[in-house]
Amino acid sequence: IGLDVAGIDLVTEDIGKPVRSGQGAVIEVNAAPGIRMHHYPSAGQPRDVAGRIIDYLFPAGETGRIPIIAITGTNGKTTVTRMISHIWRLAGYRVGMTSTDGIYINDKCLIKGDTTGPDSAKVVLTDPTVEVAVLETARGGIMRGGLAFDQCDVGIVTNITEDHIGQDGIESLEDLAYIKALVPETVRAGGVALLNADDPWVTALAPRLKGEIVYFSLESGNVIVKRHLGLGGKAFFVKNGLIYVAGGAWARSIVKVADVPATLGGIAQHNLQNAVIAAAACYCLNVPLGYIRQGLSTFAQNPGRLTLLEVGDFRVCVDYGHNPAGYQALIKTVRGLKADRVVGVIAAPGDRRNDVITNIGRIAGQGFDFLYIKEDGD
Repeated sequence: IGLDVAGIDLVTEDIGKPVRSGQGAVIEVNAAPGIRMHHYPSAGQPRDVAGRIIDYLFPAGETGRIPIIAITGTNGKTTVTRMISHIWRLAGYRVGMTSTDGIYINDKCLIKGDTTGPDSAKVVLTDPTVEVAVLETARGGIMRGGLAFDQCDVGIVTNITEDHIGQDGIESLEDLAYIKALVPETVRAGGVALLNADDPWVTALAPRLKGEIVYFSLESGNVIVKRHLGLGGKAFFVKNGLIYVAGGAWARSIVKVADVPATLGGIAQHNLQNAVIAAAACYCLNVPLGYIRQGLSTFAQNPGRLTLLEVGDFRVCVDYGHNPAGYQALIKTVRGLKADRVVGVIAAPGDRRNDVITNIGRIAGQGFDFLYIKEDGD
C-alpha cells in the first residue's frame, strides 16, 4: 500500500482497485481481500494496516537489531574503525561508520568532520539500509551525551594514555579509563569486550565487565594472555611474523604481518596492533577468515594516519599524532624507515594543558633531526 498524500482517509470495500481521494490523487491499493486498511475509518470496516506493516518490518522472533561494533581508547580508534569497516564491506555488508573523518555509509560520506559522538552514531543507527554499524566513540561525545545505543556486540578499548587531562573534569588517567569503560560495559550478553593486554589501564577494567573478555597483544608471551588462555579464554596476538587467534590450548594463524601493508612490514607497531584489533573484532562476529585476510591485505585508504607520499627526493609522512604516545609511535616508525634525516613539522592541540604540550615538544626534540613548529588557527 503506497500512500504519498498525507491525511487521506481511504474509504473503500473494493480492494485492488484505484481509489480517488478527496484531493484528486489516485492511489493504488494493492492488497489482498481481508487486509485491514484503517482502525477508525469514517465509513466501512476497520482494518489494521499498521499492525501488518509492523509484522512485516519485524517478523516473529526478530529484534530488528544489527551488529554494533564500538571503538574507544586514546590512539588508533580511527584506523581500527576504518579497517573493520573495510573488512565487513568486502564480506558484502552495507556498513555505517562514524569517525573523526566523517559519517560514511559504505563509501558515501554523509557528513565531513569529527563525528564521534552519539548524534553521529544515531545517523548510522537510524538508517534502514545499514547492516553493520562501526562506531568510533570518543571521550568528548561520551561526556556530553553518552552513547547512542543501549548495547553493542563488540566493545573495544585500544589503549589509555595521556590525553585530554585537565579537560571536562578529567584530572588523571584513572578518570579517563573510567569514562572509556562505558563502551565495554555496554557489551550485550553473548557479545565480546576486546581489551589491550599490553596496557595496564585497560586490563584493570576487566573486573567491571559482564560480557566475554577477549584480549589482544603484540606479544605471544604476555602474562595476561597466557593466564587467560590457561583458563580457556580467547586471545589474539603476534608470533613469528603471524597474527594468531587462540582459545585454551588451540591456536590458528590469521594472516602474515608482511601481508598487511599498513604495518610497513612490521615497522609500524601501532598499526600492527590496529590490525590485530580489527582481525579480532571481525573474527569474534564470525566474519570468514578469507575476508579478514583480504581486508587487512588490501586496506589502503587511511588518510592522515601514517600516510606516506613521495615528493621529489623526499618521503613525506602525514600523521594525526596529537598526544605524547602518538608522537612516540610516529617517531619510532619513521626512524625504522632508515631515512638519512628526519625533519618534523609539528603542532599540538591548543586546548591541552601546557605541561602536555611541553612534553610533546620534548619528545619531538629528541626524535627529529630538525624541527619546524607551526601554530594552527583553532
